Amino acid sequence: MTPDLDSLERAAAFVSSCAGADARRSVPLRSHLQVLFGLWVAARAGVSLALSRLVAQAATTRDALASEAAGGAFDPYAHDAKLLLLCRLAMRDCGYDSEPLQAFCRDVVAATHTMSVVPPRLAGVVLLLQRLGEEPIRRGTSIDTEVAVPAGSLLRADAAVVRDVCNAVAGSTLFGSRRLPARDTGGLVSTLPVILLEKLRQYDLTLGATVLRTLKYLRARAKEEVTFATEYLLSQQADDGRFGYYAREVAEGDRLADPELDLYLPVTVSVLWALVEAWTPSFRLVEQRPRRARAELAQAAP
Repeated sequence: MTPDLDSLERAAAFVSSCAGADARRSVPLRSHLQVLFGLWVAARAGVSLALSRLVAQAATTRDALASEAAGGAFDPYAHDAKLLLLCRLAMRDCGYDSEPLQAFCRDVVAATHTMSVVPPRLAGVVLLLQRLGEEPIRRGTSIDTEVAVPAGSLLRADAAVVRDVCNAVAGSTLFGSRRLPARDTGGLVSTLPVILLEKLRQYDLTLGATVLRTLKYLRARAKEEVTFATEYLLSQQADDGRFGYYAREVAEGDRLADPELDLYLPVTVSVLWALVEAWTPSFRLVEQRPRRARAELAQAAP
């Protein structure tokens, strides 16, 4: 499948614009993390605008983390753990690191070191910590990467359950860089293509994009569904690069203090990531060899 680089460039431009280059009062830490992650994914895919802005955003996010930590406002457990670890990877690819994220890693390592078996819900966190060079488990500790599918059909499950299953696949496969046994994935491979189309019909672009990525991690053969999904997602891109048409949600969303940051940014990052994964069979968000991603960025930089 041929990547639409213009679409990725425009998406990266919108994501970058959310970092506060305009007159916006302030940008919350969660948005800085999302912007950094989105630009990192796009840069890894060779998107020139992302490559030109990634290092500056890594520094901005590092400073935002340091500022919140200095003021006692940084609570790592208010954020997705894997996102924090992925952002630390992104910073390190740019030559930076973050003391608050280092402290978070130390706290998690202290907890996982007490486990004799790492449960599936923490498998992805432990694997990411290993990729960061940490030693999150003792010798002889096993990591349970089995993806537990709830009793009954996943087709009848609500969005939260589907999201949990997809997150478990992402963690257990380290975002597609590790294979799961076929016996653990057969049911998902046959069910998730149906759920993918269902979520897009419901206009849940974020969950649809998540399911699309999950099919890639499972190495599922769902060419028709993946092609339809990518074409549909592309049709939902506005001229400024954002994904999703949410005029009604914005008009009715009393709790959306900033629609660009609260709604369009997370949706656009999610869709951008899914399109990169779908369009690039060889793409691996987390490389097994630590220096490879850093070398790729250096070679691709203008």
